[in-house]
Amino acid sequence: MAELSVRHALGAGLKAVGGEAWLPVLGMALSLSRGALALPATAFAVAASYLALRGSLAGGSDPAQALLAALAAFGSPRGRAIALGLWLAGLLLFGALRAAFLAGALATLGRDLSGERGSGPAFAAGVAYRFGRVAAAGALALLADVLGQAMALACAAAALAIVPSAQRANAPGVIAVAAAAALAGTLLLAAFLSVIGDVLLARAALAGEPAGRAAARALVAFARRPAAFLAASLGVWVATLLAVGSTQGLFGALASAAAGGPSLLLVAPQVLVAALSALVASAAELWRLTAAGALSLAGGGGGETELPTASAGGSGPGGWRTSGASRPPSRR
Repeated sequence: MAELSVRHALGAGLKAVGGEAWLPVLGMALSLSRGALALPATAFAVAASYLALRGSLAGGSDPAQALLAALAAFGSPRGRAIALGLWLAGLLLFGALRAAFLAGALATLGRDLSGERGSGPAFAAGVAYRFGRVAAAGALALLADVLGQAMALACAAAALAIVPSAQRANAPGVIAVAAAAALAGTLLLAAFLSVIGDVLLARAALAGEPAGRAAARALVAFARRPAAFLAASLGVWVATLLAVGSTQGLFGALASAAAGGPSLLLVAPQVLVAALSALVASAAELWRLTAAGALSLAGGGGGETELPTASAGGSGPGGWRTSGASRPPSRR
């Protein structure tokens, strides 16, 4: 069975995301709500410090002692535990909301890729039936991404640590080349882990695979076509940079136009640019995951359902044909 090319995967993914324009908007709203979920922890810290400060000032303490009392109130074990608990609760809630969004959004995009648009409430079915698998896959993908970044930071720290020894060595150039090669290899490995995490998450959401099976098959799919997956991710990354650059250019033009007016006029362009940047980031994430899933699942990638395979005369976008691709799970 023919494998899907990078160009067709990117094109189909972009077409699917463009056909469901409400999904990036929903993702943008979710991204902007992340700060709001941290407000309880921030409000608790501010309130505890304020009450301690006011009580200390009311007792006749000088401002320096009152400030120390406010810091001590927040720095107590109980205060730290409550603030940390509120922060972790917000973080876990955001992770759950993101997993639910990706489960529904990728189920909807997978249905569009299979040529079954409008066949049913794919978003609701994806959230209801694939949330657990997507949440577990998201945790594994996050672990792989953190592991890759930790390795890159450790390698960079090691390279910096040997600089004094390299300067005193007889062949500092050889040591520098070896350190640069090790750092480049570590960065490449970190990129591999990030892309594998995307494939894992896409398979769990699009094909409904359990996290363990999705991880194993994501490794196999990536090992079979590493260049294709890296090229797809790089293409989305470049397109995102261009879009964000255009957004910042728009802000510069609006700021120049409002330069002579009140300072409040700059608030609207800043809000607009922040919203557009979040919208671009949400659309890019959905595009990247859809393309990664298409590359992984096309050509008989396995799973409970199969995504489109390159087949002339099919009913899906770009002449694709599928058998139940990314169809929402049956309620039976």
